[in-house]
Amino acid sequence: MGLKGETAFVTGAGRGLGRSTAIHLSRLGMNVVLNGRRRGRLEEAAGIIEAEGGKCLIAAGDISDVRQGTEGVRLTLKTFGSLELLVNNAAVIGPPRSLEDAKPEDWRQTMDINVNGAYYCCREALPVMIKQGRGRIINLVSGLGTMAFPRFSAYCASKAALLQMTRCLAEEFQDRPVQIMSLDPGVMDTEMQAEIRSLEPEKLGPVQRQFMDLKDKDRLRHPQQVAEMIAALAERDRSEDSGEAFSVGDLSGVKTGSLY
Repeated sequence: MGLKGETAFVTGAGRGLGRSTAIHLSRLGMNVVLNGRRRGRLEEAAGIIEAEGGKCLIAAGDISDVRQGTEGVRLTLKTFGSLELLVNNAAVIGPPRSLEDAKPEDWRQTMDINVNGAYYCCREALPVMIKQGRGRIINLVSGLGTMAFPRFSAYCASKAALLQMTRCLAEEFQDRPVQIMSLDPGVMDTEMQAEIRSLEPEKLGPVQRQFMDLKDKDRLRHPQQVAEMIAALAERDRSEDSGEAFSVGDLSGVKTGSLY
């Protein structure tokens, strides 16, 4: 099934992968709702979409606040009348410090945005999708959710939790007309990755050199590539995909808008 005329809600749409995804989905004919904490950045992305003739809505807000997350979904329904795709992309890297140096409030913020925010959006969107008889949720996870990565325990734990939440929700709703999937985009050339590389060596540790090498060797993935995979998964619409953990590396060579 095509995506044209359907509605997508994209969190973290002001920059990086969220921005690229929102713009790409609009170019495929979707109505797009842009969520994020910085209205100015959302307005920039919306300007590009509207200049190309697309339809979009700015739903600025912090999804770590349950009221703001649910209000964004409700505003989507009020404006477009349906919600077929939820892309839980919003994330922060968390305190890149050893555990004893990480502030509790920074750890809490990472969990609130990376895990709880996705939960709030899923909780509001799933009943809507079930009622309309169609829906897909794509949660952006990370390989760091399955491996030990020094000084990133909060981020790793949050992505592991999101991966498991995806699997559990897929089981809970296996008899319903929705697919709930996770996608690992790999290491992308985004502002977040630039922020990581700019950290002081004593904060990031020896992995800083690894990230610097990826950048120097032009091995960072462009967000547009991942946006195309998100659209491809959404358009594929296969019940057996629910609960699966995809990675862009596994989907290399796939044509935009379709998976074979």
